[in-house]
Amino acid sequence: MKPADFTYHRPDTVAEVTDLLSRLDDAKVLGGGQSLLPIMNMRLASPSHLVDLTAIRALRQFSETESGIRYGATTTHMMIEDQLVPDVTRGLLPHAASGIGYRAIRNRGTVAGSLAHADSSAEWPTVMSAVDATVQAASIRGVRPIPVRELLQGFFTTALDEDEFIIGVDVPRFAPDTRWGLYKMARKPGEFAESLAVALVRTDGVELWLGAARDVPIRLPNVEQALHAAGALELSELAEAVGADTGREGHHRQLHAVTVQRALQAAHQEATRV
Repeated sequence: MKPADFTYHRPDTVAEVTDLLSRLDDAKVLGGGQSLLPIMNMRLASPSHLVDLTAIRALRQFSETESGIRYGATTTHMMIEDQLVPDVTRGLLPHAASGIGYRAIRNRGTVAGSLAHADSSAEWPTVMSAVDATVQAASIRGVRPIPVRELLQGFFTTALDEDEFIIGVDVPRFAPDTRWGLYKMARKPGEFAESLAVALVRTDGVELWLGAARDVPIRLPNVEQALHAAGALELSELAEAVGADTGREGHHRQLHAVTVQRALQAAHQEATRV
């Protein structure tokens, strides 16, 4: 199928985008188009206007500080995978990027676009929640920071106002004691996750995040508490704690438990390599 008719806009500056979004009805912002264009082709979305960000050079840049890094909105998965931009997570972001879709998708798809799309079975919503990233959202009212954990409100639903768009993603620099593990369960490489777990291991404990279990990524406090009390868990114990955090039962509970277990194992292996 082909998309419904729309008007295409390709502004050169952020100010032009904010002006367009303040005036246009039923407009969508286009980054890499790897999420939006397929659903437009299927007529699941039919915006009257597309506002393309790719001509704005400032949105393809980064700025690094002692506390972290800001990636411009049109930073692609490939740029992170190939480390064409700095990584402040000691390999977590490039590893996550390498598992997204296929190379052609990674060449075009953007981090900000994935977050704005808000599909919890995609990599960036879960990974950016785990690292406590913040997006910078622009409108004619100015720029406001929104923590990714607050940005994602449901399936395809965010805290962005209709006239707002993401201009940058701020990622905090990992502390020296932070080790990470990521494991994705999918039917085949490159597909959306059936389960996606991120484990962050520090001297003061473990932080666990899970994607594809609900309509937004979730933290797993019951699993964290059980690990803190016992140090290690058998898979059956882990599944019970995962079930308490997710509300899932049967096959899905077991699937997520295995994913979490393998993310924890990956974090342990990462720690032994350092």
